[in-house]
Amino acid sequence: MKNITFVLILFLLCNVTHSQSITQINKQLDSLYNLRKNIQIKVKDLQDQLNTVNSKINTLETKKASISNTSSTNDNDDIIVAKITSGGAILRDTPNSTGKTLTTIPGNETINVYKVQQNLYLKVLYKGQTGYVSYSTIQTNQELDDFIAGKEPVKQSVTTSIVRTVNENDPRFQKLVKLYGHENAVKIINGELWQGMSYGMVLESIGKPNSKNSNNAPDGVKEKWLYSDYTLDFINGELKNWKKK
Repeated sequence: MKNITFVLILFLLCNVTHSQSITQINKQLDSLYNLRKNIQIKVKDLQDQLNTVNSKINTLETKKASISNTSSTNDNDDIIVAKITSGGAILRDTPNSTGKTLTTIPGNETINVYKVQQNLYLKVLYKGQTGYVSYSTIQTNQELDDFIAGKEPVKQSVTTSIVRTVNENDPRFQKLVKLYGHENAVKIINGELWQGMSYGMVLESIGKPNSKNSNNAPDGVKEKWLYSDYTLDFINGELKNWKKK
């Protein structure tokens, strides 16, 4: 009889303990559900605020671009509307390949080109930003060609005419892109020269020189490459000057 009574008491205690455990879990779940709901409400509020901020930013950016465009047009009426080649272009802060990248312009985008040329780079306006892009990354444009033709020959160009399109599937071009980037690869394929080129770039662009010599100077190692039509001067492995014979 005592054994039966003990088993009954033990059974009742287990049920009570189990019931208390479920109750506690339910309370914790209710608390977590409420916390999750409050967090979701806050996230929604933050997302609404973010959308509002983004909308204001877009409005101001559009207004800024419009003002910049109007101001730039007033400062210089000689603007040519052109398009970037399918390979895209890099907008730089200075008219050379070492200039800081301001933005990357996707292929076939429309740009406003100022009649300002330096080092085979043209000053352009793109979405409120003013900078320089390589002449070789602009699609054929008769008005732009007429402007270029009306200027004195640019010594940075090895050829008198510049081919602005390349075969993107050409293995040599793809190799040059991997080595030097798309913009430099286009210029190398076109046989161009510019300040800051490495030995390898020059060799890929216009081939091996007929002869070369070097000497040590206070500002570094100077090297002169002699071609049939050109003389190139390097300092510490970078092309600094060249002239046509």
